[in-house]
Amino acid sequence: MAYDIRVSDDFAKIILSGDVDLQTTADLKTEILKITDVAQLEIEAGSVTYIDSSGVAVMLLARQHCMANNILLNVSAVSMAVYRVLEIAKLDKMLTIGKVIETADSGVMGLGNSDDQIADDLLK
Repeated sequence: MAYDIRVSDDFAKIILSGDVDLQTTADLKTEILKITDVAQLEIEAGSVTYIDSSGVAVMLLARQHCMANNILLNVSAVSMAVYRVLEIAKLDKMLTIGKVIETADSGVMGLGNSDDQIADDLLK
């Protein structure tokens, strides 16, 4: 996964791409918690090709962090891969999602569990 964090005045933006999974989320969690003196945080995940439960946990961490610090969170775009996992976990209603981007390589790959099991695992 590649990510880029940009902060300008009272606005921060996190741009995610590639795989967002257990092996790549530890540093991102730390960076999210450093974002404090802004009014709005935008997450752009339209170029994410794969996301697992740890990636979803990062999105939820961002939501909780924003709520605790009175920061408006906006998910401006997600790939179909991200949207599908958020939808299965019933989190698509918790996060304000601007648009869903369909790409030729988007999809939920390598999850290996049934949709219900994924949702149960994410909501624990």
